[in-house]
Amino acid sequence: LKGRWVLTAGLGGMGGAQPLAATLAGACSLNIECQQASIDFRLRTRYVDEQATDLDDALARIDRYTKEGKAISIALHGNAAEILPELVRRGVRPDMVTDQTSAHDPLNGYLPVG
Repeated sequence: LKGRWVLTAGLGGMGGAQPLAATLAGACSLNIECQQASIDFRLRTRYVDEQATDLDDALARIDRYTKEGKAISIALHGNAAEILPELVRRGVRPDMVTDQTSAHDPLNGYLPVG
C-alpha cells in the first residue's frame, strides 16, 4: 500500500491496532481519536508514530509522507463526526476508510457533533 493512506477513527481497545496495521501494510494512516489519553497510550506503546496539532497539519503530513512513500501513522485529537464532514467539504479523498468506534454501544460508543 506504499503511497496510499487510510482514514480511521478510534484508538481505543480494538481500534488501536489500525495505525499499526496500516503501517505494516506500507500505508500512511490518519487516526482520529476523541480522547487524548488514548492517543498518548498509542504513542507511548508505538502503535501510532506521531500526533498532528490540527487537521491542516495532519493533512500536510499525510500528503508529504504518501508522496515520499513512507508508512507513518498520525493521530489527530478530535471528533470524527466533525472531522469527516470537513474532509468531504474540502474534497479530501483517502484511499481507504474504516471506523473503529464502539458500534456495539450506541449510548457510550459514539460522540455526537458538538
